[in-house]
Amino acid sequence: MKNNKIAVAMSGGIDSTFAAVILQEMGYDVIGITLKMYCHQHPAHKKIQNQNFDDVKKICKQLSVPHYLIDVKEVFENVIINDFIQNYIDGITPNPCVICNKKIKWEFLLDKIKDFGATKIATGHYAEVEFNKEFQRYLIKRGEDTKKDQSYFLWRLNQNELSKTVLPLGNYTKSEIVQKLNEHHLNIEQKEESQDICFIPDNDYNYFLKERVPEAIHTGNIIDEDGNILGEHKGIPFYTIGQRRGLGISAPHPLYVNEIKKSSNEIVVGPESSLYKKFLYAENCNWIKFDKLAKPIKAKVQIRYNSKACDCTVFPKAEGIKVEFSQPQKGITPGQSAVFYDNDYVIGGGIIQKSS
Repeated sequence: MKNNKIAVAMSGGIDSTFAAVILQEMGYDVIGITLKMYCHQHPAHKKIQNQNFDDVKKICKQLSVPHYLIDVKEVFENVIINDFIQNYIDGITPNPCVICNKKIKWEFLLDKIKDFGATKIATGHYAEVEFNKEFQRYLIKRGEDTKKDQSYFLWRLNQNELSKTVLPLGNYTKSEIVQKLNEHHLNIEQKEESQDICFIPDNDYNYFLKERVPEAIHTGNIIDEDGNILGEHKGIPFYTIGQRRGLGISAPHPLYVNEIKKSSNEIVVGPESSLYKKFLYAENCNWIKFDKLAKPIKAKVQIRYNSKACDCTVFPKAEGIKVEFSQPQKGITPGQSAVFYDNDYVIGGGIIQKSS
């Protein structure tokens, strides 16, 4: 195997450890890479991350794998955290994991691993990268474990990045991975998995935003769809489309956030039926199956990570795309990713701007 040195992004957990193990068995010359991001902005969480670094070092020593720690705190702050904060200030609900995968775990890291002589990168994502001879393109495929599939988070990767990517977990389920690691007698703690944003302590968005940008938070009116004032909101960054709890208003029927108006500093609420929309509009698209969307296509789309894929038609526009659903969808949220699939393969995606 020529140029077989591969950098595995390792966290000290089961998934990334198994990625290193299986790649060694495949004949790759593996090195372990850990990104020092200090995600949580709190001393207690720094202590936890330092413990994770120690765990990775021990694992790499057991595997006889060189380990390197790369400090990315500055770029993580500037590229990921600042973007996250600005989105919430603008009344948008971002998905920082999608941006982090593209900008940090691939774009930044692919450049850094050259210093160690590595030509490819691997991660513990539950997905696959395949080269399709018919299209002469690298494609992303859903992982075998449907409950763990993470292809949704990888839609922004380009052909160059995919050509240097190996995702060895795609053909395995979580239970199979745990079993196989036990067979290797690796003493790895099965850490609790979290869907929280890594730099938000205890998933407390309100506290984080109040601490970071108190000057950007202003109270305003909560109004109904006819413009009637129903109450006062605590600040636009604390609300998202589809939110029901924490509105602080009483009504004869449940009310949900269905629009955030930054220009007038207003939160619009309405009945659950108002959350269902027939269309969405997205920009900043990236296509994996082809270079450009030249004509309308049929596809399945996920409008958030944990949503069920639904049938749609995707229309190209001068700026971005228009998506028409076969059935109206609930809670379409600006800032989230719309990711399109052809069966198990990712066609591409875009950032949701609005719905109608």
